[in-house]
Amino acid sequence: MTDSGPDRGRRLEHQKRAYELQLIGGLKGMAWWTVYGLVGVGLLHRFNPTFRKQTWAIKAFLVTSSAIFGLCLGADEYLLKYEAGQRERENAIRREARNALAARGIIATETEIRRWKAERQAERDALAESAREALDNIEGAENVETGAIARLAKARNFGKEAQEAELQPQAVAAAASLDHVAVQAENAESEEK
Repeated sequence: MTDSGPDRGRRLEHQKRAYELQLIGGLKGMAWWTVYGLVGVGLLHRFNPTFRKQTWAIKAFLVTSSAIFGLCLGADEYLLKYEAGQRERENAIRREARNALAARGIIATETEIRRWKAERQAERDALAESAREALDNIEGAENVETGAIARLAKARNFGKEAQEAELQPQAVAAAASLDHVAVQAENAESEEK
């Protein structure tokens, strides 16, 4: 079985992100558990005469053991949280795909779900492209009034389309920003009159 291009690329991105999170989690866990080990060894050294007689090598071994334990624990914790989040997102998308395909009367096989995901991504890409075009058209407006009207219309339409398509939060924020700019332009125009 061969990996398809986009799926393989997506898996490589997830693998890279998982590695980065493991590194961060491992370093944080190592730092905390090194501190715990140092405090524990320090307290034992201070208050336990038997432990005070032990060599520094044993004490260093205990501190480094706690650091390595923290490294493993932190990396594993971050990875498990990341994988759980990935699983939740994937299950939500699959559930949405099954519902959408069932509404069309199609049995939700793996192939159909992949097609549905590709269609959905194409819709999102088209919506993002129309938003980029809207921004380009607004910048080329001849006067303030035309620009304000264009901004307002595009922002409202884009915001509605984004909500319907459940577009990423950045696109919704961009639409809200455009709407805010359009309102400011209308206010400036009304103050000029």
